[in-house]
Amino acid sequence: MRPRRAEAALTWNGAAVTTDMIGSKGEVTYTDPADGESDTIDITINDRDAQWAGDWLPQKGDTLTAQILIYDWDAEGDDRSFDCGSFTLDDYNFSGWPRTGTISGVSVPADTSFKTTKRTKTWEKATLQAIGQEITARAGISLVWDVEGGDVPIETVEQTEQNDCEFYTQLCGTYGLCLKLYAQKLVVYDREAYKAKEPAHTIRKEDIQTWNWHTKLEGTYTGGEYTYTDPTTEEEIKATVGGGDRILKESGKADNAADAQRKITALVNKANHGATTLTVTIQGRPGLVATQCVTVEGMGGAIDGKYYIDSAASHIGSGYTMELELSKVEGGSL
Repeated sequence: MRPRRAEAALTWNGAAVTTDMIGSKGEVTYTDPADGESDTIDITINDRDAQWAGDWLPQKGDTLTAQILIYDWDAEGDDRSFDCGSFTLDDYNFSGWPRTGTISGVSVPADTSFKTTKRTKTWEKATLQAIGQEITARAGISLVWDVEGGDVPIETVEQTEQNDCEFYTQLCGTYGLCLKLYAQKLVVYDREAYKAKEPAHTIRKEDIQTWNWHTKLEGTYTGGEYTYTDPTTEEEIKATVGGGDRILKESGKADNAADAQRKITALVNKANHGATTLTVTIQGRPGLVATQCVTVEGMGGAIDGKYYIDSAASHIGSGYTMELELSKVEGGSL
């Protein structure tokens, strides 16, 4: 039987990056976070002949695409590929001895103003999806709205000296929604709805190379209370969700009771997410990505169960492993 094999296929400004260019011990790390950060790629190279620090040095802003290719993985003839997307090269580091380097890239739109240009604007009589459509159109990417239950109306909101990425990430988070930038698309999704989906894979004790588990009670809540002043009557109003004896109390602006309830629900769910975490290193599995759920079996007691993937980092070099950062799906989300 042929041994399993994995490699990263890289294309830099439209030309293939060969194994010889990276070096025999080079490694590619692709990191796929679920929310709030862009995908990244880091390429470790052996630059014995100083070519990468010289003629081959990429220009900042050069583009790179990456795929993970596996051969004879779970069985002979099991050949698959996974598209990691497109990256803008933005960071280079060289050191010695021996002479090595790291070239890093980030998944961002071609229009870099999405993350750099600060804007001030008042949005009125809008919706969360409509704001996203305007922002993504300006960045030259498409908006994927993967949220059940309709749009979120917004009476008024201020964007004050914030870039579009920062502003929209914060605004979506206010209503319990997350952002994922991938392949020139900005995906808006409901993490609690994704956590309710069926697991994509089962991780068994024998699959785990290293692990670390942590749980806490402090900072978790069974309900919430949000106090706001009615913009029309100036009456102080409280919106509540859940119940029990661990209540998160917050105050701020809200358009109405429904708006306040959305905001406090988002705050409670955000506080409770990650109360129990598990980090594992496993053999690489193409297609296992952040935002999916997995089942962990055989670890015993409270460690077993269903987990949401907060981050998946793939390492391809002498082998292919994945480091997964997981949050336990414990039920009871609001």
